Amino acid sequence: MESIPLSIFSETGCLKQVVVHDPGPEVDLMVPQMMEELLFDDILFGDMARLEHRQFRQVLGRVADEVLDIQDLFMETLEQDGAKLSFVEDLRRLVDLPDKTCNLLRDLPPREAARSIITGIPWDDARLATHWQKEFDYRLRPCPNLLFMRDPAAVLGHGYNINFMATWAREREPLILSYVFRYHPRLRHVKDQERFYDQVTPLVRGEIKMPQSLEGGDTLVLSDKVVAVGCSERTSADAINLLAENLRSAFNRGESTFEYLLMVLMPKIRSAMHLDTIFTRTSEDECLVYPPYFTDGNRELLNVVVMDLRHPELRVHTAPNLLRVLRSVGIDVKPIHCGGNDFIMQQREQWTDGANAFCLAPGVIVMYSRNRVTAAELDKAGYRILTASELIADPSINLLDGRKYSIMLESAELTRARGGPRCMTMPLARS
Repeated sequence: MESIPLSIFSETGCLKQVVVHDPGPEVDLMVPQMMEELLFDDILFGDMARLEHRQFRQVLGRVADEVLDIQDLFMETLEQDGAKLSFVEDLRRLVDLPDKTCNLLRDLPPREAARSIITGIPWDDARLATHWQKEFDYRLRPCPNLLFMRDPAAVLGHGYNINFMATWAREREPLILSYVFRYHPRLRHVKDQERFYDQVTPLVRGEIKMPQSLEGGDTLVLSDKVVAVGCSERTSADAINLLAENLRSAFNRGESTFEYLLMVLMPKIRSAMHLDTIFTRTSEDECLVYPPYFTDGNRELLNVVVMDLRHPELRVHTAPNLLRVLRSVGIDVKPIHCGGNDFIMQQREQWTDGANAFCLAPGVIVMYSRNRVTAAELDKAGYRILTASELIADPSINLLDGRKYSIMLESAELTRARGGPRCMTMPLARS
């Protein structure tokens, strides 16, 4: 198999390899009692969610060289010598997995074990659980949040982060990603020093007790010199400081080009759970924003801690407004308003991921079709608005012809899970 060289130096470069995950049986195994614990606002109709996600993959495939599924990568990973048994042992330590469940996973063939680790394993007598019971549990809980591939890991430049999730519902996901990066034939070429952040490995080894949470939805690579990270309800300031110190050390060793880390101080609320729910790039000189957080004079304007990574020690100062801070470090982007200029529509469409665009190439983005006011703003900014169905039906449309496009994806089911197109992707390489 040909190796995949990690290369992410922007949010907008032409997509080469990207990892996603089709919503599989794990979303069908969810019961209403567990929605809140599993971070969903509703249970999904799996067949429709899979249809919508299939369209999403087809849209990605119009630009990307490869659209990979984490389940396939994980299956291939556990087929490598020693990987399956090692993973089961680390999983046992991470989530205190009972011996009987560990033995079951050890006895399964690698591909079936990988499938079960993601899908979950109900108890044989799960049918006896009734709706008035206080709790409903599984032998091994499903991982429905793996649909949102953005969060458990992130590629920065030629390196990567293995994140630590803020909630126990997602604690298994970074372990899966850590094994893919270490054992998969196409990715195991990556060196240890190219791992900029990892709190999972030392936790499993017993080297730390209180890991700091960092999630990929808060991590944006804005250029070969600038990384922005949201300090949000899911990502802690301590984690960002650890990442900054690691990037500073890598820069001083000549192993990283990143000169600045911008820590965006965010409200700790579910509607703004990650930085990419309020700010995403759409082209080299444009971005989508939730306006109250980026408008001078607004009482909700966010402050930014600017961390200069170019020196033997971290140098820090604070400034208001991410857009103005970006201009000071050489990135001048014009904001396009999620929800337009109507404060009610701004709130409604931000909630349904109107600011969470995913860029396939400069000026080529995919969005949820329900965010119609945001689409109208993109149209005013010169984007050709196409539905995913229109694009898929017309192979003559060339998304790389130099025009700007916004592909609108049907999302009646996907949007119930509280994550947009950027949330569902983990790019490995852009050109």
